[in-house]
Amino acid sequence: MLDKNNIIVRGIESPEGKQDLVHKLAHETYLKMVDYLRLTQSKNSFNRFTDYHYLNIPVANSTEPIRGIDYIHPVVTSGVDYATAIITKCLLPDGKLNFEFERFTELDTVQSQQATDMVKYMINSKNEIYQVVRNWAQDACLHKNGIVMVTAIRKPITQYKEVDGTNDQQRVFQIMAAEKGLKAVSQSKKKIDADLQGAMQEAMQTQDLDTALDNSVIYKVRYKLTGYETVVKIRPVAQHYFVCNPTIPNIQDQDFCGFYDPMTIHEAKTQYPFIDIEDFADHAAYGPAGAYQAGALENDLALHARDSTPVPGQGVIASQGADRYSRVVMLTTAWLRRDIDNDGEEELIEVCFSGSYVIYVKEVDFIPLANMCPKPITGNFFGYSLGERLVPMQEYATAIQRAEMVFAMQASTPKIGVNPEFIDAEEMQRGVSSLYILDRKFDANKHVFEFQPLQGNLAYVQSAMQRFEADRMAIVGMTSPNDVLNPEVMKDGNSGYKLQLAMGPNQLIQDEMVKNCAIALKDVIYLTWKTLLQYSDDFNIQQLAGVVAGGKPFMDAVSIENFEFIDRRLINIDLALGFLSEENRLTRQQMIVQAQTAFAQAMMQLDPSVPELFAKVRRPYEDTLKVLGVKDIDSYLPTMEEAAKVAQAKALQPPPPEAQEVQSKVEVNKATVAEKTSNTQLLLKKAEDIDMDNYFEMEAIKNGKHSAVQVD
Repeated sequence: MLDKNNIIVRGIESPEGKQDLVHKLAHETYLKMVDYLRLTQSKNSFNRFTDYHYLNIPVANSTEPIRGIDYIHPVVTSGVDYATAIITKCLLPDGKLNFEFERFTELDTVQSQQATDMVKYMINSKNEIYQVVRNWAQDACLHKNGIVMVTAIRKPITQYKEVDGTNDQQRVFQIMAAEKGLKAVSQSKKKIDADLQGAMQEAMQTQDLDTALDNSVIYKVRYKLTGYETVVKIRPVAQHYFVCNPTIPNIQDQDFCGFYDPMTIHEAKTQYPFIDIEDFADHAAYGPAGAYQAGALENDLALHARDSTPVPGQGVIASQGADRYSRVVMLTTAWLRRDIDNDGEEELIEVCFSGSYVIYVKEVDFIPLANMCPKPITGNFFGYSLGERLVPMQEYATAIQRAEMVFAMQASTPKIGVNPEFIDAEEMQRGVSSLYILDRKFDANKHVFEFQPLQGNLAYVQSAMQRFEADRMAIVGMTSPNDVLNPEVMKDGNSGYKLQLAMGPNQLIQDEMVKNCAIALKDVIYLTWKTLLQYSDDFNIQQLAGVVAGGKPFMDAVSIENFEFIDRRLINIDLALGFLSEENRLTRQQMIVQAQTAFAQAMMQLDPSVPELFAKVRRPYEDTLKVLGVKDIDSYLPTMEEAAKVAQAKALQPPPPEAQEVQSKVEVNKATVAEKTSNTQLLLKKAEDIDMDNYFEMEAIKNGKHSAVQVD
C-alpha cells in the first residue's frame, strides 16, 4: 500500500527522463490543479463579485460612486446573515451538535452508543463547533458551496513509568501497554527484592528450586512508553482555492479534487509534525501571500485572503522577511484516482506537496471533505449562491436610494441665477454677461432669479423599496411577512397542533434549506467516525472508547478486524431544537415524569419468574425518552438488576395494615369454618354411637339376654 512522505522531487512542473511513481503523481496533480483552476475561474469571479457586495465595497459597473455619492443599500449582507443564522441555529441545538447512530439490531445498542459518544466527543470537544458550522454556512450562502476538511492531527506522546514486579509481571505490564497503544521500552532494571513464599510454592510444584528462585526475583524497571495521540479537527477550505469536477455532484465520487492552502512554515510543521523543517524551507513554494496563480494569469486570487474575504491591494511578498520560518508558503492537497498497482482498478491517492517538497503521498479509502450546499442544482456540484441572487437587488435598491438622496439634496438647496429678462443673447455669446452683473446698475430685487424647487412624488420610491424588501425576504425564504420562523415545530414526529404551525411557506422553504445543509453535517459525522477507525490503535482513542463504554475496547474497530459488517451511514441529527421555549421545556419534563411513573406501575405488575418480560415492557418507555432527547436512559428508568432488588425487598416487607386486617378476617373465617366442621363431625360420631347401642340392644333382646348387656 502506497504511503511515503518527506520526498524531494525535481522539475515537478515539467519533469525530464524516467521518473518514479511519487514524481509522476506529484506532476499529474500539479497539472490537474492548473487545469481545474481554469475550469472553475468563472465560479471564483462570481464569488469575488459577491464578496465585494457583501462587504458593501463599491464595485465597478455595479455600485460604483456616482457624483460623489458612495452609499450602498445593504441587501446581500442582511440576507446572507439571516440565512446563516437560521442554518446555524437549526443545525446546532443549544450550540452543540447532537446526534446518534442508528442501531442495526437490539444487539447493536451498546456498540452504536459507544460510536455515537466517541464521535460526539471529538466534534464538540476538540472543535469550536458553533464557529465551524457558522463559518461553513456563511461560506455556502456566499459562494454556492462550503467545503470543510476532516483531518486527523497525530502527535507522538511519551510517558515514563516505574513498575515493581517479577519478570512475568513485567511481561504482563508490557502486554497491557501494547493493548493500550503504547510501546514499552525498558530503560533501567534493578533487583530490589525476592518473593520467597512464591518461590517455595513454585518449587513444591515444579521440583526445581533454582528456576523458582530466579522467577521470584522482583525488579524495579523504568519504562519509556511511546505512542500516538490523535485529534480530529474540522478545517475550512477556502472556496476560491478549491477545485473539482463541476459535473459530479457527490464529493466522494470526484475523479479529482483539491485545494491550495497558504500557511507559514511554522504552521505547516505544526500541522504535519513529521516534515523536515529545514528541507521544507529550502524547497517549498513561495509567492505573494494569499495568491498562487498556478499558470492561470487571469485568476485574480491575490485580492482574497484565506477566509474568502476580499482585501483590496497588492499582497505582501512572502519571501521577504527576517524570520525564515514565518514566511508564507503555498501547500497543495489533492485527491486523484489512478491504477498504481496495475490490477485494473483505480486507487484513491492523496497527495500533499509544496514546491518540490512532497509532504506525503498515500493510498486512502475516502476523500475527507464535506460539501454544504443550501440550494443544490441537479447534476452539478456547485449550487445556487444566495448572495449572488441578492446582488441585482442590491444594485437596484442602491440606485433608488442614491436617486432619493440626490433629489433631497437638490430640493433642499436653494438655487439662484440671473433673471433671463435682463440677459442679452449677444452679450452671452461675447462672454460679457458677467460684466453686466457686476455693473453698478445691478439691482438684486430685479436682476436675481430664484429657481423653483424640484417637484417629485417620493411615494413611488417608498413603494419600490417595499417591493424590493418583499422580494429579498422571498429569496431568503420569508415569503409571507406574518409567517415567522419557528424551527422547533419542524422536527419530525411532532404532534398535530405543532405541525399545523409548521405548514407555512416560510417553514417549508427554510426547512428544505436546513435539511440540505444537514446532509453535509452527516458527512462530517461519518468522516469523523471513519477517521477514528483509521487510528483506533492510538492511545487516546482506546482510552476514549473505554471511558464511554465502561472499559470496553473500540467495538466498531474490533468488528472490522473480525470481518463483520459494520457501517454508520444511518445518522439521526437533532434539528431545529434551538428555539425551545420555557413552556415546551416544562412540557418535556412532565412527559418524562409520566413515562417514569407509568413504567414503575407496569414493572410492579410483572412476574419475577419471567425476567424476559422486563425488557419488552421497558422498550416503549425507552423510545419515549429518546424522542424527548434523553440519552442516558438508565438514569431515568430502572434496570433489570434494580427491578430484581425491588422485587426481593418487596417480598421481605410485611403487608400493610389494611392487608393484615383482611388477612386476619380470612383466618377467623377459616377458624370458624373449622370449628363448625369439627362439631358436625362430633355430632355424626355421637349419632353413630347411638345407632351402635341400639343395634346391640336389639340383638340382646332377640337372644333374650337384654339384662346382661351394658353399653358404655
